[in-house]
Amino acid sequence: MGARRSKWRVVTALVVVLLMAIPVVGSVAKRPVEDPGVSGATFGKTIDFSLYTHCGISELKAFGNYYERIGGTLGDGFGNPPAGWDNPYQAGRLSVLGDKATFRDTRGHAVEFKVRPGATGFSTICS
Repeated sequence: MGARRSKWRVVTALVVVLLMAIPVVGSVAKRPVEDPGVSGATFGKTIDFSLYTHCGISELKAFGNYYERIGGTLGDGFGNPPAGWDNPYQAGRLSVLGDKATFRDTRGHAVEFKVRPGATGFSTICS
């Protein structure tokens, strides 16, 4: 009978520890996202986003940071977005994790960007 009672004590202790951890995990996951800049990094934030595509896909600004496309500008070679992309904007979702951002849309496009440290504006102005 002692072994059975001991087993229930262990199970009860684990349940108590788990229940105590839930508010801590919830408060961390729901903390407000500030404008942290590069050093603070934004973790796990996803938002609706309109990506500017008019002169090709090369940069974006989100959460106070300027990002550049990994791999350079994505375009048709004539200053336009590739076939299958809306112009001048493509609606989708932007996910930011640390210094990387990923844009995805319902058409299956996925584009990755990285922070340009110290940037205070876009590197290219589209005419």
